Amino acid sequence: MWPFSKPESYLGVDIGSHGIKVVEIIKRGKRPHLFTYGFADESIAIHADSEQLLDVDHVGALLKQICLKSKTVSKRAFASLPAAAVYSGYFTIPALKKEEKQLFVEREVSKFLKQPIVDTALDWKVIQPAKKSKDAKETEEDKRNKVEHILVTATSKKLIAAYTEIFRIAGLQLLSLESEVFGLITALVGTDPSPALLIDMGGEQTDFFIVDEGVPIFFRSVNIGGRQCTEVIAAQLGLDMSQAEAVKRDMAAEHGGDALLNLLKKTLEPLVEEVNYSLEIYTKQKEQETARPEKIILTGGAALLPKFDTLLSDRFSIKTYVGDPWSRVIYDPELQPVLESIGPRFAVALGMALRRLLKLSKV
Repeated sequence: MWPFSKPESYLGVDIGSHGIKVVEIIKRGKRPHLFTYGFADESIAIHADSEQLLDVDHVGALLKQICLKSKTVSKRAFASLPAAAVYSGYFTIPALKKEEKQLFVEREVSKFLKQPIVDTALDWKVIQPAKKSKDAKETEEDKRNKVEHILVTATSKKLIAAYTEIFRIAGLQLLSLESEVFGLITALVGTDPSPALLIDMGGEQTDFFIVDEGVPIFFRSVNIGGRQCTEVIAAQLGLDMSQAEAVKRDMAAEHGGDALLNLLKKTLEPLVEEVNYSLEIYTKQKEQETARPEKIILTGGAALLPKFDTLLSDRFSIKTYVGDPWSRVIYDPELQPVLESIGPRFAVALGMALRRLLKLSKV
């Protein structure tokens, strides 16, 4: 008999404050193909303290409904955790034995956590191991002075339990939970080792990540997003939020979006200042005055704000553009206009689905 086998396929799931996005990717040959996608726009209360993931039963039922409507086939899912709910740190530590290293990491990380270490799911991996000495006369002091660089991620066990229950209710097998930044890196950066600043512009907040050699080394968040922009339009024009949202779309399409950008410049200025701060931090970390990310990549639902990429490019003289997550998958060409319009919103979900197929997941 011919050895037929089912193509490998996975779901990527992004549960955010403004809804749920689901992407199913299937591997045909050596290339990942878009099989289906779905979403639901609905406010979901996910708090960084992880104590208040609102209505697990409802979120699980909503996720199940999305999968049914979009006709997903795979039950195997990779999901993202909100960056604000995950502690990420880049540490330089002494070169220790594995058991000693675990205790050292727990002790150091506990200083930065909101909850006790016993209530925390902690994960770490060595990014840059200690250099091996070629000197046969290496002293004990030389050994003690060796260091290695590790990436640490930590989140509340209660949040993990809540997500696990959501996927059980949805009838899905949750294979892995990772910070959303890893989905963004997979979808927008790939294997490019050059430093980049990722700006994820959501409905309620904007997240800033600096990625160097595929590793997130910096994270900041500002409570300004698409909703705040809509509120400014509503206040200035005397409209309700739904009317203001429609006006925002119309203004974005008129005259290249110049009028909209001018209207929102004051609202967007804190984001521009945060970019400047992120660049300064990177320069200090590298201890080189000329060290800067090579590019700025915009993503998230508010990333399509006209001319914002040009504003940042002109201000900082760094190539800035809206990332295209679909560039790493094959899809029906007839879907291109739709996928281009929703791409920034689906970067995290798509990246999570791709991680296993591209062998980037820990599972």
